[in-house]
Amino acid sequence: MRRLVLLVLASALALSACAVPHKRGDVVVEKTAARTAEIAAVFSQYRKVRNTAIELLDAKPLSIVESGPVLAIDSGSFEVSQRLAKTQKQDTASVEVTDVQTPRFGKYPLWFFAVVRDKSAGVNRVQIFERETAVDPWLLVASPETLADTPIPEIRRGGSAALTVKPDDGVGMSMSATEAAKAYAQTLADAASPEADQVADDAFIKQMRTTAENNSKLEGVTFSQSWGHDPVKHVLRTSDGGALAFVTLRRLDTYEVKPGLTVSWPEGTPQQAFLSSGISSAGKLRYYHQVLMHIPGGSGKPRAIGQYGGVVSADSQ
Repeated sequence: MRRLVLLVLASALALSACAVPHKRGDVVVEKTAARTAEIAAVFSQYRKVRNTAIELLDAKPLSIVESGPVLAIDSGSFEVSQRLAKTQKQDTASVEVTDVQTPRFGKYPLWFFAVVRDKSAGVNRVQIFERETAVDPWLLVASPETLADTPIPEIRRGGSAALTVKPDDGVGMSMSATEAAKAYAQTLADAASPEADQVADDAFIKQMRTTAENNSKLEGVTFSQSWGHDPVKHVLRTSDGGALAFVTLRRLDTYEVKPGLTVSWPEGTPQQAFLSSGISSAGKLRYYHQVLMHIPGGSGKPRAIGQYGGVVSADSQ
């Protein structure tokens, strides 16, 4: 369940003028991603729409405030609730927005970074809100979660604005964010791949390997898992000279079942909700995982420090 609040730290939102001339005096105009009042309104609108969706137990209203994989993940969550006849609790308790960072951009799309602490759940939601054009609304496009006690790397600032990094820029790091996303996906797909030595063997990789190993042990079932990644768009410079990247991973679990057998999942699980009759011949489950990846400055290996994901679709034969 998502929880958002209007508490915004003033120290994190000391924004300068909306349009600042470029130092060279040419026609480039840098736009601050968002002002304090705008950000407060974004959180207010998000909370209002999400509570409406929860009341209706229908993900359709979320398209007003979410986009892309995060909308797909949340829509999958609502579909699970509908199929299992479960309700979702409305967001009535306040959580704390502990950090907001607003970069400057020369053109649209604009985006800003926020950390939302949910004390009751024991997590931080590290979020990206994006605006495609001046007339478009701000939409939540990424929301990986970290444990409350997991340190989030400090964002480097240039004056009042957070500094961004181009996805293919690996200067000062072991690799660029785009290269890290590719290496990470290949490591998840094959633990023996050369890329496995290039990324940290973190908790998310271990969890996914354990899941795959358990599925591979199902008697009479041939299981396979593939991984890919979407183009990386949102990267911030960290104070250690590295980068904080938002990486969307695509996961596909495939099951081939011997004749006469049926694979099923425990009652109440997302997999059971999507494949209530189980798999008797072949089936697939598709997932999105939004990973918060820290690429340290220097030679340190990229590491996932948080993630948010779930089943987004399924089919069976």
